[in-house]
Parts: sequence; C-alpha cells; structure tokens
Amino acid sequence: MKDYLRRHIWILSKLYENPRGLTYKEFEYEWGRTELNSLKTPLPKRTFADCLRAIEEAFDIEISSDARNGYRYRIVNREWLEKDNVKDWLLSAFAVNGLLQDSKGLRDRVMYETIPSGNAYLLKVLDCMKANRVINLVYQDFFDEEPCEILLEPYFVRVFHQRWYVIGAMRNAPDGEEPEERTKQGRIRRYALDRVKYLEATEDTFKLPRGFTVESYFADAFEPEVLKAERIRIKATDINHRRDYLRKLPIHWSQREVENHSDYSIFEVTVMPTYDFIQHILSMSSEVEVLSPNYVREEVVRWVKEIAKIYGLKTLDF
Repeated sequence: MKDYLRRHIWILSKLYENPRGLTYKEFEYEWGRTELNSLKTPLPKRTFADCLRAIEEAFDIEISSDARNGYRYRIVNREWLEKDNVKDWLLSAFAVNGLLQDSKGLRDRVMYETIPSGNAYLLKVLDCMKANRVINLVYQDFFDEEPCEILLEPYFVRVFHQRWYVIGAMRNAPDGEEPEERTKQGRIRRYALDRVKYLEATEDTFKLPRGFTVESYFADAFEPEVLKAERIRIKATDINHRRDYLRKLPIHWSQREVENHSDYSIFEVTVMPTYDFIQHILSMSSEVEVLSPNYVREEVVRWVKEIAKIYGLKTLDF
C-alpha cells in the first residue's frame, strides 16, 4: 500500500511541476531514476493508466494526452484549478511532498509554516461539515474566565496566522445574550480550534444557506465583524520596497493602485476596518500610512500612542 501511494503522489507531482506534460516514455524513464523506486520496478503502461484514473477521481482533475500535444500527459483544467484555492493548495502540497520523497537530500532544506495546535479537532470538524451535522464544543476564550458550551452549525474552516478556525452559526445564545438579539449576521461566529477543550458531533443536522460561501463571507474583511466595509486609502512608500511587496502580495483582493508617484503609491482597499486589519497595517510600521477615512486613521494613531507609552515616549506630539 505504501508503494502504491508513493507512486500516485510521485506521478501527481510530475504532472503538477510540468505544465506542458510528459510522455509515457518520460514518466517511465524518470520512474527508473527516482529514489522512491528503490527496487527499480518497471512502470507498466496499464499500471500507469490505472494511476492516472485514480488521481483524476481523487483530486477531481482532468488528465489527457493527444497527438497535438505530442502525446504528453498533462492536467487539462490547470487554469481552473489555480482559481480554486483549496484544490491548488492541496495539489501543490502533494507535489512538494512527492518531490521531497523523490529526493531525500532536500528534506532538511525545506521548512513549512507550522500550525502549533488545533489540528486534533480539524478532521472531526471537516467530517461534521461533510454530513451537515451540528457540533457541540466546549470553548475557552481568552477574555472569559470559564469555558462555555456552544452548539454550532459548522459552515467553513480557515487557517489564519497559524491557527485553524471553524466558522458557523450558533444555535444557543451565549451568556448574557437573548436568542432574539441574535440577528442572522450576529449568529455567525468563528472559533479558534486551539481554544477548544472538547468537541463532539450531535445527531442534529443543518442546511448551509444557499449561495453562502467562505469567499463571500470573507469578501470584505480579514476577520468579519458587524462593521461596514470602507474604502480605505493607504500610502505605501519605497522604504524596504513596501509598495513592491504590496503589488506582489496585496493586502486584500479588492486592492487597487490608484496613484503612482516617484517614491510612493496610493492603494485603495474596500474592507471592514477590523482589529485584525488594523494590526496588519501596524505590522508594516512606517512603510505605510492610512490616509482615509479619518476614523480609521485615528484608530491607527491610537495604537501608535499606546506603543509609544510602552517604550516611554510620552513627549511625542501627536
């Protein structure tokens, strides 16, 4: 079974790293050279074809080979996959794993960003999402002295800043909040899995609202809150090439460069000015400046003043 999986992952990694594709002869030649094939077993064409069908089914991808492409096997719907962040991430992860298996000398030269905790509950949450089953979790928030019990309809999961989060609709009202106070938007909450003390599936089921996707939920925010999305103007300087970094890795999908000057640019993003957004702006220090709206700018200034106090800079004139 181990060799079977290794062969599949190896073929997938070769397909992923070669957009133009490879011929069967090239696959056969490379299979004879890889460290994975320590016994130097052949790669019969029938076995190869069976592997391709299994990969197509497991990853929902289309692999083809035709005369116009020199009978090269390649992923046909690659452009579509690149728009599907989950599948693209999953495929690239398997491809990298296949490469590391293929060359053991690289294992000590590649480092991933680790997720310290919360993984223990992730598979259980995903299983409940698949079955549309309500989960019962005991959650210990940093702001509360005692843990609370929550009934949640798990809609989405997300990894953010090295933490897994489950996002869904609460079925029970938290302490001090009456059920009638929970608007449809207010019922949607997010919980970090590393703060979950206990989690189990219940017998109750739910229906995911039609057209409600994780992309639509996070469309206007890093971490959605009951706030209005604002068009925020940000000045990015050439200090440490910050504006170049923002061009390559935008703050948000809505980011647009609206002005381009000799030593700075003005960018606009349309997001909710949440705590996480403000913290992200602060993480770029003096390389960026919030220009408008004024209340968002003032919130950044408030945090700068707090930081200045910590370092004893009480004479600063703001």
